[in-house]
Amino acid sequence: MTDIINTIKQVLVNNGAENVYSSFDSLPIEAKGRFFTVIGIKKLEYSKPVYSEFTIYMPFRTEIEISILAPLSTSIDKMYSYYKSKVRDSIQNMAGLNTCISDISVKQDKNISHFVLKVTVSADGIRKIEREQEDADE
Repeated sequence: MTDIINTIKQVLVNNGAENVYSSFDSLPIEAKGRFFTVIGIKKLEYSKPVYSEFTIYMPFRTEIEISILAPLSTSIDKMYSYYKSKVRDSIQNMAGLNTCISDISVKQDKNISHFVLKVTVSADGIRKIEREQEDADE
């Protein structure tokens, strides 16, 4: 699960997104910056693995939750523009991961005084795990 989150985080950073965090990050909101993005996993399912001599292939399906947070003084247009330019295209063009945006919403969270643009992305792919090889000498 953390592999998927870290991969998405790196893709977003490479596309120019700043202040990108994992949902497991414990840094307080005040330290995350004015605009920041949080990536989490809502659901993760692995299918039956396929074994080859040196590799295990693990098909999976997941629901990724990406939240963009901004102060209440930020316009919704500015948040959506940021999402389109820094997040949407990055996620849709990730190598090795088939993605589809399944939900998008914007809400005001008065508890933290921020707008939250939340996107749920359905994705599937195959995780490749290298198997350890036994030495012929043993």
